[in-house]
Amino acid sequence: MRETGAIPWEWITDGTRLVRQDEQFDSVEDALAHAMETYRRNLWTSQSRRVEVWCESDSVAGVLLPITSAWGVGLYSCRGQSSKTYVHEAVVDYLREPKPLTVCFVGDWDPSGRSVPRSVVERMERYGNGQLDLAFRQIAVTADDVRSGQFTSHYVNTADVNFRRYEHECRAEGIDPMGAVEVEALSPGLLRRRLSDAIEALIDDVAAWNQLSRGEQTERELLQNLHARVSEALRHESGDPPTT
Repeated sequence: MRETGAIPWEWITDGTRLVRQDEQFDSVEDALAHAMETYRRNLWTSQSRRVEVWCESDSVAGVLLPITSAWGVGLYSCRGQSSKTYVHEAVVDYLREPKPLTVCFVGDWDPSGRSVPRSVVERMERYGNGQLDLAFRQIAVTADDVRSGQFTSHYVNTADVNFRRYEHECRAEGIDPMGAVEVEALSPGLLRRRLSDAIEALIDDVAAWNQLSRGEQTERELLQNLHARVSEALRHESGDPPTT
């Protein structure tokens, strides 16, 4: 469909083809322009908790990225069941900054999907040796989403090794264990609004957040002025006429 022009190419994301190369610039002027465009102040330093978003797949990550980028929080794609190394490295990173952590998770409501957050939480707590203060929040798909009957569902694979635990969880929630809802059943707009609201609700010191945000804007303006001065100096050095 993308090749025929039926849908835009950017509607489908591919996070598997990564390029590992140091960032390079054509000049110091380009480097300052990049810094000016990408500079972000870590506003979460003013808050009592660290916040991250974990999701089940790269395709879902592509939907959530505009929200996590806007709020300045990390986005982790589990790609199914996260490896021990992946989770351990995350925990090591958390412990460098001993701060309570809230993880917002987005994933399917099916036997495999429900096993992902369960496994992540168990490993985080184990690798953290009791030092990690973790709050885990399922943003989608939730039990309420399934109970509402508003989203497309399908029959589960009862041969899945995770089915028994899934069945027990569903019955505890008053849900038919023979049905499942994938996160793609929720529209991108709904997922983004729900995640944005969840992240915003975790800001517990609004005054401090706003103060740092104003500081960020001032620093952006400083970078803009610095970029303009360097550009003018380089033009003067090259003999080009000054800009008006």
